[in-house]
Amino acid sequence: MLAAFNTNTAACTGMLGWVVVDFIKHGGRFSLVGACEGAIAGFVGITPAAGYVSVWLAAVIGFITAVVCASLQNLNEWLHIDEGMDVFKLHGVGGMVGSFLIGIFATSSISMLDGVTSAPGGIDGNGTQVGKQFAEITAISAYSFLVSCALLYILKFIPGMHLRVTEEAEIQGLDVDQFFDEQIGDWAIFDELDQRKMVFEASSPRTPPVQDVRETIKQTMKA
Repeated sequence: MLAAFNTNTAACTGMLGWVVVDFIKHGGRFSLVGACEGAIAGFVGITPAAGYVSVWLAAVIGFITAVVCASLQNLNEWLHIDEGMDVFKLHGVGGMVGSFLIGIFATSSISMLDGVTSAPGGIDGNGTQVGKQFAEITAISAYSFLVSCALLYILKFIPGMHLRVTEEAEIQGLDVDQFFDEQIGDWAIFDELDQRKMVFEASSPRTPPVQDVRETIKQTMKA
């Protein structure tokens, strides 16, 4: 039950953290998409720590994770990563931040609720756990990167399993290229509306410009 409360709390404060960063960076404006990304960042950050921290520390973890992820919004451009779903920025970076913060905020009184596990972190005086978490993040990141590169390299040579589509397919849209219709939203309705607008404008009488109306009134008054 505590893990569920922690998860939802971190998502809420994660949303708040992302909105705060957007508000500061964009001159008092923020976006709904950013708020949703903040909630996801909070979910990701609290995942490794949900059963080891109190609710208020879960709120802190969610907020910090979202702030870090939101501050790295241009990470894909810096690393020249071509992916439109921000998976690495949210799940990669967010997971690293959450894994690091558990080394700081893990609390024995919470982990011992199962009667067995004792997992003190820096907040309980076990500073070495912070170093262990950092080593764990480094090792897992290196392993994931190398194994993923190897698998993707092999995948490139399997017929029909190419990693990228053509530029024409990207312009056309992956749903239309890879499937037989649009999967996300029915954009055909907008084409139909455009056609109706063109027909309406062609069939409607042209409204004279304001200047023409004024000239007509002046001539009528002179006559």
